[in-house]
Amino acid sequence: MFVPLPNLDDRRWADLVDEGRSMIPVFAPAWTDHNAHDPGITLMEMLAWIAETDIYRVDRIPDSHLRTFLSLIGTGILPPSAARSVVTFKLKQGVNAVDLPATTLLLSANGKFQLRHDLAVQPVTIGGLQVESDGKLRDVTSDWKRGKPISLLGEDPKPGDSFYIGLEGRVKRGSPLSLHFQFNGDKASDEARRQILDELATNSSFGCGTLDGCGRTRPTPPAATLSPHHSARLVWEVQTGPNTWQPIEAVDDTRSFTLSGSVVLPSVDTAAVVRTGAIAKPLAYVRVRLASGSADAAPVIDRVFVNAVEVEQCTPASEEWTVATGVIAVGEAPLPGSFAWLLFEFDSSGNISSLEFTSESEGALFVKVLAFKPATNAKQGRLIVEAIRIGTGTGAPQQRFTLRGPHVCGDQLEVYTLEGETARKARRRQSLLASGAADLDFVLEADVAAVHFGDGQNGRVPPLGVPVIAVTSLTLGEGGNAPANTICALDLGEHNTAVLGDPKSVAAKFQVIENPDAATGGSGEETLAHAEGRVIQLLEKQSRAVTLKDCETLALATPGTNIARAAALANQHPGFPCYSAPGFITLVVVPYLPLGKPVPSPGLLHAVSAYLHPRHVIGTRIVVTGPEYVEVGIIAEVKAFTGQSKVAIASAVEAALREFLDPLRGGPDGTGWPLGRDVYISEVVEVMVGVPGVDHVLNVQLVVPGCEPQCGNLCLGPLALTVSGTHQIKVS
Repeated sequence: MFVPLPNLDDRRWADLVDEGRSMIPVFAPAWTDHNAHDPGITLMEMLAWIAETDIYRVDRIPDSHLRTFLSLIGTGILPPSAARSVVTFKLKQGVNAVDLPATTLLLSANGKFQLRHDLAVQPVTIGGLQVESDGKLRDVTSDWKRGKPISLLGEDPKPGDSFYIGLEGRVKRGSPLSLHFQFNGDKASDEARRQILDELATNSSFGCGTLDGCGRTRPTPPAATLSPHHSARLVWEVQTGPNTWQPIEAVDDTRSFTLSGSVVLPSVDTAAVVRTGAIAKPLAYVRVRLASGSADAAPVIDRVFVNAVEVEQCTPASEEWTVATGVIAVGEAPLPGSFAWLLFEFDSSGNISSLEFTSESEGALFVKVLAFKPATNAKQGRLIVEAIRIGTGTGAPQQRFTLRGPHVCGDQLEVYTLEGETARKARRRQSLLASGAADLDFVLEADVAAVHFGDGQNGRVPPLGVPVIAVTSLTLGEGGNAPANTICALDLGEHNTAVLGDPKSVAAKFQVIENPDAATGGSGEETLAHAEGRVIQLLEKQSRAVTLKDCETLALATPGTNIARAAALANQHPGFPCYSAPGFITLVVVPYLPLGKPVPSPGLLHAVSAYLHPRHVIGTRIVVTGPEYVEVGIIAEVKAFTGQSKVAIASAVEAALREFLDPLRGGPDGTGWPLGRDVYISEVVEVMVGVPGVDHVLNVQLVVPGCEPQCGNLCLGPLALTVSGTHQIKVS
C-alpha cells in the first residue's frame, strides 16, 4: 500500500494561543492578567497568526519541487505526443507508381499529417488472400472483406505453413511494395512495441535506482533496433511461375507477425500472374512462410492493407525570410527540399543583409531549404526555410519566447541565437539550476510551447537585438486525433512543393487517400496530478521477483512474449525432481502453442530467463523450464437416460473429458490444469455425470501410456500437466 504524506503540524491559531497562555506562568510568573484586553495577549495572538501562516506553508510542496522529486526517481512529466494513424493510397486507372518521400504532408480537418517513411504507391490492389496449413490452401478473401479476424498461418502454425497475398495489377520494376498488418490483441499494440524497445534501452543501464532507467522518461530507440523474435523465423517469397517461388529480402517491422506494423517487399515485379490454390482467378502472388521455430500464439490479423504507411500529426515549422535588395548569395544554392549550411545576418528591418551557402562549419545554421529566389539590384529575394524567428533578445534576464503551435512534436526542437553571422546553438535542459553564467541554456515549457532562458547567473541571457531562431516541428496534441476517413488529400504548400515538385499534379494521380481507422495517441503535456498518480502506479507495479507470485507475474509480462500460464515452485530443480533444492525457484511457463500440448521454445525460455535475471533476489536462482506432460486416457461406461442417442452421448462425454484435461482450459476451475495436481477419479466421474443426457457412471478407469488401467487416483510429478489421451466411452 502507498504511504500517504503526513501532516507535519496540525496546530491552528486557537491551539497556539492556548499553548502560549499555558507557558506564561513558567516564563513570566508576574504576568497575571491573561484576558483578551491585555496588550501582551494581543501580541501573542498576532504572533500565533504569523506562526499559523508558517505552519500552513510547511505542508505545501510547490509544483517545481514536485517536478524535481519526479526526476529524482527517474521519471518526469510526459511530453505532448502526436496522433498517429495508417493511411492507404489508391491510384487512378492507368497511372504508374508514385513515390512519396517521408515527411510528405497530408491534409485533414485535425491538422496536417506527415508520412513517417518513404512510400512507393503501386498500381495494385489485393485480389485474394489464402492460408496454407497442413499442406492445404484455404481461401479467406471473403473473411477479409467482411472484416473478420484471420489466422494468418492457421490455428496451429508449423514450419511450412504460409499466408498468400494475391495482387491485381503490376508492380513497377525495381520499386518496393508496402504492406501494413494490424494484428489482434494487446500483445501486438504500440504499447507492446514500446515495452520491447524500453527493455532493450534499459538492459545496458539496469540498476540505476530509477523507475525508467538512468533518468530516461521514455527511452525511444529507433525502430531499426527492434530485436528479432526469440523463435519464429519468417521468409517472404514471390511466385515467379507455377509452383516456383523465389525468396526476397523483406523489411519486416512486425517482428515475425507479433506486432502491428509494415512490411516492405523489394523486387516483386518478377511475380507471375498464375492461378494458385483455391482461388480460380489468376493473380500475382507473394507469400510469407514460417521457415523455422515456433510462435507463442497463432498470429491473428484484423486488417491487411497494400500501399499503406503510418502517418503522424507533426508539421515542420517554416517561414519565409526576405533577402534585401542587392544582396548576393555566396556559394551554390541548394535544391528545394534539401538541407544546407547557412551563414547569414539580419538587418534592423528584419531582412537578410548577407547570405552564404557553405559547407559544414561552426557557427552555420543547418536547416532544410524549401525555396530560394535570389535578390537583384531592383527586387528583393526570398528564402523559405524550415525554421522560424521566435523573437529578438532584449538583454534582460528571464527572457521567454513562444513558438507558433500548441505543442512541440517530440524532441524536435533546436534553438539558436544569431549573434552577427554566427548561429549559436542553445542547450535544452530540464532545469537551469545547474547552468552557469556563460551557458546558453533554455527550458521548454511544453504545455504552452514556449522557451525560457536564464537570468544571467543561472543561464546566459540572449543579448540585445539578437534574433532567436527555432528549428522545430509542431503538433496539435489531442486536437490531432482525426476521425476515420478524414486524412484524405495532399497538402499543396511549400513543403510538398519542395519534396514532390508539383504537388497538384501528384495529387491528381490518386483516386482515394484515406485513413481507415481514426488517428489516436495525440495528447498534450501530462498534468502534474496525473504524473503523481502514474508514479504511484509505477511504484506499486511489480518490478522485482521476491515471492513466487512475483516470478509468475513478471514472467507473464516479459516483453515480446505471449505466455498463457506461468507457475513458480520453491526449492525445486527440474533436474532433481525427487530432492529439495534450497535457493532454487523453478518457473514453468506454458505458451498457447502447439495446440493441445503447448511447449515453450528454447528462445521463449531464454527470453523469460533474461527478463527475470536482473530482477530476482540475490541468493536465489530461477530456472525457467517447460512443463512435463502426462497423457491421460479414460475407459468408462455410463448409463444414459431413456431416449438419448448413445453416439451423441459418447461424443459429448469425450469432449467434456478433453476439456477437463486440457492444460490451458481444463482443471476444476476451467483455467488450466494446476501444475502437479493429481487426477482424482471422483472429479472425472463428476465431469461425466455433468454431461446432459448422462444418468450415472457405471465404472471408470484411468489409463497412462505404458501402464495398466487403474481404478484409483493418478499421481503427477511437481512439474506435470495433464493432456487428453484416447478415451473409450461405452454408453448403455
